[in-house]
Amino acid sequence: MEPTIFIGISPASDLVRFNRDRLNPMTSQTWLLTGGAGYIGSHVADEFLASGKDVVIYDSLYQGLESRIEYLRKKYNKEIPLIVADIRDLETFNKTLEQYKPYGIVHTAALKAVGESMEKPDEYFEVNFHATTKMLETIASHNIHHFIFSSTAAVYGAPDHSNPIKEDDEKNPISPYGASKLAAEGEINKFLAIPGNHGTSLRFFNVVGTAAPELMDNSVENLVPIVINKLKAGEAPVIYGTDYPTPDGTCVRDYVDVRDIARAHLAAADASVVLPLAMNVGTGRGGSVREVIKLVCEAAGRSEVVAAEQDRRAGDPAFLCADVSLIKSAIGFSSKFTLEASTESLF
Repeated sequence: MEPTIFIGISPASDLVRFNRDRLNPMTSQTWLLTGGAGYIGSHVADEFLASGKDVVIYDSLYQGLESRIEYLRKKYNKEIPLIVADIRDLETFNKTLEQYKPYGIVHTAALKAVGESMEKPDEYFEVNFHATTKMLETIASHNIHHFIFSSTAAVYGAPDHSNPIKEDDEKNPISPYGASKLAAEGEINKFLAIPGNHGTSLRFFNVVGTAAPELMDNSVENLVPIVINKLKAGEAPVIYGTDYPTPDGTCVRDYVDVRDIARAHLAAADASVVLPLAMNVGTGRGGSVREVIKLVCEAAGRSEVVAAEQDRRAGDPAFLCADVSLIKSAIGFSSKFTLEASTESLF
């Protein structure tokens, strides 16, 4: 188990009582964000802070960066507690809940590399499923009733059709990552079925963009960071497969801006209605791999770069796009950032 370090400890705000008819906008809420120093988690923290909420960051810094929290501290000129600990460290998690008495939890902490999950399936289930299950048991003992889960479109697997995916479509994850997140959703559904509990699982699709250079994605698995790193190295980005049944022959994905992901978390946290158990977060529009590479190259001032082409990779579906009608009807949420705006935000 990693050592526990407490950084920037400050008293938590008072617990706010939930009213399903109306939330008191004059009372500050404290939310605990697991994985809050990560790419998505730090953007959620940014959005929550901008709305007037207080946040406590709980992150192992395995993938997260303390520099992101330092940026937010400076931006909002306030102390933001950062508890450096693994989510499997239930003793520290329990102490954190005792000290800060959060109103709710946003759970973004996870192992999330699809390829790595094929090599380490047991570890992925230990972190993404078993630790989440123990977390739910712990927060229940602290009388915490609000839980927003950062899930993934990987729960759907590789659909063999080109229709936007709905939340009740068949779930056939093709990786331990997707399977572990789907299993975690099942436990969260049990928690949410308890009277008085409130929350949802947000299934986001391919995340792009940034609110600030300090919060950029440092992942080595996602398409856009891979393209940027290729350009920095003076190498050509690579397209895997150009013979798919899509308009330009390359895979089509729903690329949703991380700022919209953060907005969706806030909308779910602020909702005064009973939420669906799971909601897609995307744009409802597909962008091809070739299109994304072209936009990134143009935003980087490297429009002359021509992508290299290689054979398909096993397991890549031709089309994966969200049906976003449920989240719009449930809480009035729609994405607002275009793919062009997302790629331009990176430079």
